[in-house]
Amino acid sequence: MNHGPANRLGRRDGADTASASLRVSDVGGVPPLREHERRSGRPHPGWTGASRNALDLGRHGTRRPTSLPQVFCAVSAFLRPSVRLAASLSLFGFGAAGLAETPPADSAPAPYLQLRATTLNYNGPTEDIPNLTEYRIGWFGPSDPKDPVTGDLWWAANAAVQEANEEAPAAPPCPPFRLVPRWSVDPWGTGVSQLARMVYDEKPLALLGSIDSAATHLAEQVVAKAQLALVSPVSTDASMTLAGVSWMFSCAPRDAAIAESLTQAVLASLPVPRCESEDPTSNVTNSSFVLLACTDHESRMTAREVARAFGRAGRAPAARHDLAPGATVSPQLLAALTRAAPSAVVIVAGADDAARLTHVVRQALPEAAVFGSQTMGRQRFLELAGPDAEGVRFPLVSAPSDLPPEARRFCDRFAAARGHAPDYATLLTYDATRLLIAAIRRAGPNRGRVRDALAALSPWPGYAGTIRFDGTGQNTRATIGMGTIRAGGFVPLPAVSGPLSSSTPSTP
Repeated sequence: MNHGPANRLGRRDGADTASASLRVSDVGGVPPLREHERRSGRPHPGWTGASRNALDLGRHGTRRPTSLPQVFCAVSAFLRPSVRLAASLSLFGFGAAGLAETPPADSAPAPYLQLRATTLNYNGPTEDIPNLTEYRIGWFGPSDPKDPVTGDLWWAANAAVQEANEEAPAAPPCPPFRLVPRWSVDPWGTGVSQLARMVYDEKPLALLGSIDSAATHLAEQVVAKAQLALVSPVSTDASMTLAGVSWMFSCAPRDAAIAESLTQAVLASLPVPRCESEDPTSNVTNSSFVLLACTDHESRMTAREVARAFGRAGRAPAARHDLAPGATVSPQLLAALTRAAPSAVVIVAGADDAARLTHVVRQALPEAAVFGSQTMGRQRFLELAGPDAEGVRFPLVSAPSDLPPEARRFCDRFAAARGHAPDYATLLTYDATRLLIAAIRRAGPNRGRVRDALAALSPWPGYAGTIRFDGTGQNTRATIGMGTIRAGGFVPLPAVSGPLSSSTPSTP
């Protein structure tokens, strides 16, 4: 844009402005504003009277800045009030330190809320459900006893209900209990819709479920609106109790505790590298490990905690490979595993995928130690992995040798009916059902009081371990031993001596 014989101040009258100390660039573009006035014949809407007087440099000699304060006034007219205040204070010797103390760099502000340290309560209205001839408990999961993955869980829940109905009448007596199942092969579609309909039509006092963390999150959305307790037997995903839903209770230990036990065992098994070994003749050159993780929700959450635990210990896998559930292992992955030649392979996947990946690792790396998550302690993994399951190591949530004497009756009944011993998921489901029945007996036909009774019954002496809820409903069990498979059975391993990580497990 041509502004005529413009000088440094954007004037078009050719006046001498050599003595002025203000440039066009200092005031943020005066010529375009002047051009607007020249073309339109009226002042620019963004100009105030003060700014026009301050920047009318050259039309009237008395307004030309001839001293530093005048220049400062001209510039400050275009600055925001907060900036003008800071600049004015700086001229008079006031620094930012005079207005507010700068906090030390190492002082972090206290969090507004620590949910794990908070006790969630329900303080809303509650009332008895009248005219009940039976106490119904909703079951969000498959109800086919022949299902290879969940049939044992369904049997265990029914066994706990049957035992409760066969016991001597409580004082005061209560109606019999009954499980009301709802499920679909598509839990995200028709499954959760059927669950919501069942909650309002069948009027269960509480819910059990589900078979994994993804489906349990769906059920949690239902109970948050319908206001009844949901007890999760087997899911280890700690995020379920971090949604601020006071109706949610999780009986299984969380992923952080499982990851800590697994990490310590893996690092303790790795050979000492040659550079760190006291034996100069040692030929060990590879003390690395590889992480194989599936991308289903349950495995992804567990793998996240495993990676965090390794990070706290100052170690990282030489490689990590994420695989879709049921996906075929590619030749490229097999070649990468062979080239890496790790001393150990860590598998984080469901029981079916863990068995499949164990086959692959045994063939590609016959000398490598195989570790896995708690799902290797499922009967399903034992059946699918076959001989390749021998010697794998994993966090053993429930060891057969740790069962209390009163649990033998249930184990004998289960083995006679199912043909094998109960695994940890079966015991957790049995514990969760017994705990819920005890809460209903204490509270009566009132959903709000059932929720309060569940919290009050903690700690609960379960067969798979003590269930102790924190304020959010999460089981706080932090110690989990390692186990292995020998001769087709689950066997506990000695504890790893000494902590290997530099800090405690994360709280979520």
